[in-house]
Amino acid sequence: MGADLSYPQVEISPERTYIVTGGNTGIGFNVAKEIAKMGGHVIIACRNMSKAEAAIKQMQEEYEKELKEKQERVQASNRAEPKLLNVEMMEIDLASFDKTMKFIEEFKERDCPLHVLVCNAGLATASKVMTDDGYEIMLQSNYLSHLLITLHFLPILQKSGDDARIVNVASDAYHFGKFDPRNLNCERSYGNLATYGNSKLFQIMSTLWLSRHFKDTAVSITSCHPGLVKTQLMQGTAMGRFFGKFNPRTPLEGAATIIKAATDPEFKGVTGVYIKDCKITSTSSYVRSAEIEKQLIDYSLETLSKYLPQNLKDYIDYEDQGSA
Repeated sequence: MGADLSYPQVEISPERTYIVTGGNTGIGFNVAKEIAKMGGHVIIACRNMSKAEAAIKQMQEEYEKELKEKQERVQASNRAEPKLLNVEMMEIDLASFDKTMKFIEEFKERDCPLHVLVCNAGLATASKVMTDDGYEIMLQSNYLSHLLITLHFLPILQKSGDDARIVNVASDAYHFGKFDPRNLNCERSYGNLATYGNSKLFQIMSTLWLSRHFKDTAVSITSCHPGLVKTQLMQGTAMGRFFGKFNPRTPLEGAATIIKAATDPEFKGVTGVYIKDCKITSTSSYVRSAEIEKQLIDYSLETLSKYLPQNLKDYIDYEDQGSA
């Protein structure tokens, strides 16, 4: 692949909590498992609880198998007993603002710290699908609901120590997206690659906006491109068939950049960057357009205004935008 997809095996305190949305499958499954193997407390936030339960069982089984194989290779005399991975699950449906808020409130009720939020869950649809809230499903699930979670959890991250992080799993597919106020909700046209690209473009642009406007720089906010990965995400879509021709990575290879962004001590305090192949890289000039960014944030905050924290301006430094 021509890329060094490596990340350090760091020792993570069991007191350090990570939320991984969509952690029951694909990239998110591997992110959650690898962080738990390092010692972290991981919460996978998923829509389907039976699949989440099965995923946690699979993580444990894979970990024990990997440990056994490693010990057999080195013929270790003092073989460590496998630990119980500290992974639990919470329910979330990103295609519903009410259900996303239910997840947010349930986590807040725990009154526990949050050190890293990995906004990983995403979907790609072959045809246009509208949510019950009236939004195109990729726009809402991939972008708007993750932004809503982020805005609510920023104060929790802020209180959780000097190394809190938000990692947005984006994609180079953002190059296919654009901010068109006349077609944000696919009112005029729909193309699955363009619409998916929009959701990832908006995710990256909001990352940059947040990195500048959040008042506490101790919380780093980054976005990552996992590469072309063979997952369930694009099965049955034209873009999945198209990208499938380009020797896609395994889910673990795709997870490497996200794991590095979430755990590597070298990324402590590094904010407002785009990470690809485990390295910081540049984005297009379109992503950095101040005019387009303002239009996007105006739209986003107005769309989410009903669900935003009442004290948002206490920790986000921004001018009045829309009705938010």
